[in-house]
Amino acid sequence: MPRSRAELDHSTLWKKWRPTFDHVIPRAHHGSDEIDNLQLAHASCNKRRGTAPL
Repeated sequence: MPRSRAELDHSTLWKKWRPTFDHVIPRAHHGSDEIDNLQLAHASCNKRRGTAPL
């Protein structure tokens, strides 16, 4: 059993947790959909993060 995500290879990790686009500056805080403001995140992590206060 791996102790952290760093011990799993990325293909296994992405199979388990669907990739989504995450806004670095949330749209609720007037963040854009420009490529500079997007990053890949696991769907569960992205949902858990929600709209973080700035």
